[in-house]
Amino acid sequence: MRFLESGDYLSMAKLWFDILTPKQAKLFGHMSLELMKKGFEVIITARDYEYTLPVLRNIGVNFVAIGKYVEGLREKVLEEARRTIELLQIINDFDILLAFPNPVAARIAFGLGRTYIAFTDSPHSEAPSRLSLPLATAVIFSSCIPKSEIERYVMKDKALLVQFNGVDEIEWLKSFSPDAAYLRKWDLEPFNYVVIRPPEIKASYYKYSDHRVPTFIIKIIELIIKNGYKVLYLPRYNDDNVMKSFKDMKEFIVPKGEGVDGTKVAYYAKVIISGGGTMAREAALLGTPAISIFPSELYVNRCVMDWGFPLSHLTDLDEAYNNIKNILKSSVNSIELYKEYVKMLLKNLESPSEALSKVLKMLGVL
Repeated sequence: MRFLESGDYLSMAKLWFDILTPKQAKLFGHMSLELMKKGFEVIITARDYEYTLPVLRNIGVNFVAIGKYVEGLREKVLEEARRTIELLQIINDFDILLAFPNPVAARIAFGLGRTYIAFTDSPHSEAPSRLSLPLATAVIFSSCIPKSEIERYVMKDKALLVQFNGVDEIEWLKSFSPDAAYLRKWDLEPFNYVVIRPPEIKASYYKYSDHRVPTFIIKIIELIIKNGYKVLYLPRYNDDNVMKSFKDMKEFIVPKGEGVDGTKVAYYAKVIISGGGTMAREAALLGTPAISIFPSELYVNRCVMDWGFPLSHLTDLDEAYNNIKNILKSSVNSIELYKEYVKMLLKNLESPSEALSKVLKMLGVL
């Protein structure tokens, strides 16, 4: 439906998802499939960045790849200008934009007089939030995040703020089924490997600089291999120096080409170690011990811990090292029973789609 100031609308809503990151690809990929089942017409565009395009391919959704990730402030502005023009040449008929804080897509939707429904779990990501959320018709976010954190970005009385009792990862975890056969791609065995995801140090929100982190990750990899486990390493960037340090070791695996289904490998991992938040939360919600070394505490991480899932947020790297050491020595007995218990906890939580349904009803779409 195309919403105008008067509240008029068309008879059938055409939805546009613009996707920038692997996490967004997983969330919106699954969400788009459900919306198509309900009869919505959907178009998906995506930026070529890291595992974003492989994630969409693995989910099985059709998309158009437009633009790429670049470094440097001037280069980012130029690339966004180019991407705006390319998107306008393809996206010429839509009614509702669904996206995370996304300056390019938000500007297009606003300029064309279309509705923008924003999703966010990262109020700490200031630059894209400031450039996008003031243009949103509605903002959907976890109840873990105080409303005040979002209110500082939006136009007062111009945006609906709708929360849900859960986190974004619930969207694809409630219907997830484990698949041990998937591990054969990398000659892995259940609970005999560790997944490591380094920090996204080049992101606009990452304002921290700690030279100890690469050294810590190298030390952790050495510990893991020494204890008889393999390492599945998921680098953020091609120039990752940690990846280069272990490139000749058969116990150190870096997925190539098609990327990796993080949910499938997280389920059977001994432990997940992440410099961010998404994969750590995802693993914990599946019952896999997860450690996030992100420099500051995230509201959504705190909720996952408070709900009783096995997530730890450790900024003291010595403490993190000792914690990982203890997990590696722990027994795997009754782990499947524990995962069934965690699955029951998961059923009590809401997904972003449930909040989206509320917003669409408020706007007269459903």
